Amino acid sequence: MGESSNKVDAADAPDANRNADGKYGKSHRYDPDFKGPIKSRSCTDVICLLIFILYFIGMIAVAIIGIISGDPRRLAFPTDSNGTVCGIDDPDRPFLVFFDFSRCSPQKLACDTPQVCVKTCPDKYYFHVPVGEVFNISRLNLTAADLGQTVCIPGVDPNVTGSALTQAVKDNKCAPYVLNSTDVFNRCLPAFVFDRTISEEFVKEIVEVIKEILIEALSSSNIDEKAIQDGIDFVFDLGRGALVIVEDIRTSWHIILVGVIVGTIVCFIWCFIMRYIAGPMVWGSILVLNCLLAVATALCFYEYWKLINDETRVEEDFMFRLDIQYYARLETTWLVAGCISGGLFLILLLLTCCLCNRIRIAIALIEEASKSVVAFWSTLFWPLIPFTLEIFVIALWCVIALFLGSARDESYTLNNLAGLIPGNTTEDIQTVICGQTQFNISKDVTDAFCTFNSTYTVSFKYLQVYNLFGFLWLLNFIIGFSHVTLAGVFARYYWTFDKKNKPTVALGGALWNAVRYHLGTIAFGAAIIAIIQLIRILLEYLEVQLKQAKENPVVKFTLKCLKCLFWCLEKFMKFINKNAYIMVSIYGKNFCTSAKKAFFLLMRNIVRVAVVNKITDFLLFLGTLMVTSFVVLIAFFFYSFAQDYAITAFINNDILRVPVVRYYWIIIFLIGIGTFVVAKLFFGVFDMAVDTLFLCFLEDLERNDGSPERPFFMSKKLQGICGKKNKYSADEEW
Repeated sequence: MGESSNKVDAADAPDANRNADGKYGKSHRYDPDFKGPIKSRSCTDVICLLIFILYFIGMIAVAIIGIISGDPRRLAFPTDSNGTVCGIDDPDRPFLVFFDFSRCSPQKLACDTPQVCVKTCPDKYYFHVPVGEVFNISRLNLTAADLGQTVCIPGVDPNVTGSALTQAVKDNKCAPYVLNSTDVFNRCLPAFVFDRTISEEFVKEIVEVIKEILIEALSSSNIDEKAIQDGIDFVFDLGRGALVIVEDIRTSWHIILVGVIVGTIVCFIWCFIMRYIAGPMVWGSILVLNCLLAVATALCFYEYWKLINDETRVEEDFMFRLDIQYYARLETTWLVAGCISGGLFLILLLLTCCLCNRIRIAIALIEEASKSVVAFWSTLFWPLIPFTLEIFVIALWCVIALFLGSARDESYTLNNLAGLIPGNTTEDIQTVICGQTQFNISKDVTDAFCTFNSTYTVSFKYLQVYNLFGFLWLLNFIIGFSHVTLAGVFARYYWTFDKKNKPTVALGGALWNAVRYHLGTIAFGAAIIAIIQLIRILLEYLEVQLKQAKENPVVKFTLKCLKCLFWCLEKFMKFINKNAYIMVSIYGKNFCTSAKKAFFLLMRNIVRVAVVNKITDFLLFLGTLMVTSFVVLIAFFFYSFAQDYAITAFINNDILRVPVVRYYWIIIFLIGIGTFVVAKLFFGVFDMAVDTLFLCFLEDLERNDGSPERPFFMSKKLQGICGKKNKYSADEEW
């Protein structure tokens, strides 16, 4: 450090000729013709753009194949036990009825029970009472008008009675009970589940009746009462919970919208005042953290001193336990904790002292970024364009994936596989036909029913991978396009000597340069990230597949290492891409040249890079957290204390009515998610401004020396921090 706070050492303020032929390339030399982003450009990475276009055409071809081969309605509409898609294969029967809800599994999210397509969902109740049995269902308070008939598989008459009906129920040909149902995505589910006026007592009685029907009336010896209760509870809880949540969202959609709008306004204000609060926030956070570590160190050593001087203390050996109080009684715990906190305190204190000037530079750059964003306020609305494009790309990928996913091979299994008979035997057999598949089973088996399954063909799996990579490439292309455009705006701002004469259409000019000259370069950088992301997804898929088999510790460890490696590689390449795009927006060169130039410039100033990046990340994280928390706390306050305070009661009664909901935390969660997304969009612009101004600042230090011929373009505050001064410059300040 220098003698004055406004001076820096030689390493912190590089001379224009220093490191001219160093390890990380040549420093930028003074160029009298360089006035910021160059105007004379040519198209870059054209071959990559052509490949990108051809790949997109391939995605269209894949979409056509999916449209021809698949039908997304097969994923949305239910399929019965024989593979018939209700409403499509059988247009007159669009609804699906489940014979027995007690066989629904919360683990599998499916119901292992016969399922048939029907014209309408049952609107009456039916409970099968075998001949000779007496069943008291009067406790349900159902009238004769509320009772109907059972539901049977095709080919079985539901009007049969007596022992024939009892046998049909036992053979899974007819339902043992039918409940008054309502249509939920073409699935017939119990209507009382979605009726808030139905009492809990009625639901309990229904459950008891179903259990009695299944256990006593059917005289089954292998029925698990707990499984019955779990299956019924799963359907009831899922239905009621889903209904309540949907209803809460429907009645509170305007509250969610208002919450997101409030978050947007807060983001605007935050970006504007960042120039005033960046310094106090950073220094205050550093001070608080140092104080906390110092206090923690003192407390730990104080507890350690008390324990070693306590004569009544009983010696205990160190071992692993879940009891936290056990560790609090060990002096070793406090000694280790004190050493760790003390070490962190000393490291942070030394870093604060040694990097004080670089922290000041980072704060000054953040303040200048706030000014540049406010100067070009249209950049705050720019994220709406890439965000809309990203939504379109996500929708396109989903549509293609749905069409491909609905093109499947059909297969069938029987619920009673023990009854299967080899085809070459002469035993007395019966044939069960499931779709296009037939099974030979013993005639002793009477309760077999078909279960429909569907699987991908190998070729369509490859098409899904092709579609996935196209989705990743397009998504990263949009992100890169946004980076190049914003970087062009903020670079033009920095390299304008008199900020009063800043260009009025900088965003339009930067957008034109990106579209006209650099789409190929953007596609190049996006392809690199997309390839890495695809590899990471395939590694995740491979890990899931291996978990289904016997795990090999060596393979498991290798996969973990590969996942970690590619995670780090993705982070590094995103960092390189972002800075390469900034250089592209300034110099108009291809991707490799720009990436090399940016990488060497950053490596020549690696300490500054680390400090600026971390402080910027910290401030943007803090901003996102505070904006989101602020809006969430307001929403929580209004939902919890709407009538407890005069101001909230006035707003709730006369301005914005807050509806009464069952799960208000769902509404608050959605408001928080919406605000978080908006904050990320806003602060993404701010982050790009900081990174662009930082690279321009580093180039400014290398190109210029403050002389009348080579004046600095940085603000006077940055000049003072770096110990620089323009010997001849305009009097205006950024």
